[in-house]
Amino acid sequence: MMQEKTTINSLRTTGRNLLEAAGIGSYAIDVDVLLMYVLGIDKNTLIADQSRLVDDTCANEFMKMIERRRENIPIQYLTGKCEFMSLEFDVNRNTLIPRPDTEILVETILAAEKNTRGLEIGVGTGCISISLEYHGEGIAMCGVDISPEAVRVAAQNHERILLCDGIFMVSDLFENVPHGAKFDFIVSNPPYIETDEIERLGSNVKDYEPQLALDGGPDGLDFYRRIVGQAAEYLVDGGRIYFEIGYNQARAVENILAAAGYVDIMILDDYAGKNRVVKARRMQNV
Repeated sequence: MMQEKTTINSLRTTGRNLLEAAGIGSYAIDVDVLLMYVLGIDKNTLIADQSRLVDDTCANEFMKMIERRRENIPIQYLTGKCEFMSLEFDVNRNTLIPRPDTEILVETILAAEKNTRGLEIGVGTGCISISLEYHGEGIAMCGVDISPEAVRVAAQNHERILLCDGIFMVSDLFENVPHGAKFDFIVSNPPYIETDEIERLGSNVKDYEPQLALDGGPDGLDFYRRIVGQAAEYLVDGGRIYFEIGYNQARAVENILAAAGYVDIMILDDYAGKNRVVKARRMQNV
């Protein structure tokens, strides 16, 4: 009996069935992403060329990735890629996966900052800083992260996307930022999950994404306190601070900022109507 040939359609069907049976809610999208990645094709080719034959090497690679996805490994870690602000970023398990919600933070800054210099605390993949430089008008960024591997990934993304070196350094918050350096604004999407909540996160997050980028301490606010406690030293008079926050943290972060003398504090929602960004201004010295 002649063995049935492997086609895009047969792999697509097999992959969908396996991921759906494993309870992966995004099974249809994930299969298409993995097929496009393995075969090096775009969505139009995937849809239009369903009967195309796939060689054994590619078919086997695809099935191995399906098996790993069945273990709930995030698809971004399987492909090593993630889209953010219409740009493609390299990711790995040393970096938090960029979320669409964080685009609200970037859009807020893009609307307010022009020809300014910013510092990002906790740069991760570099998606915030790089997107601000790419889409912004004269925005120049520096970024720090406690993880040397994250800094390496951010630098790699900056060079590939912006075709020049970025200014990223290993630093525990402001520790290695030069004394006397001044910025027009500081931005951070810090770890803000409560320590006890991490074990209740989905396995695709708690088992694979770096805990260093998730754990915000007992109440999730540790890094907001630490950043606000030191930020004024590095901001120009009237400099701005922008935070991404958890949906239930707006008032607490607002209080931290107000207690430190920040003014014009605003809370902005994401597209789901949940509090997502807090912005504030350092009061000018008189």
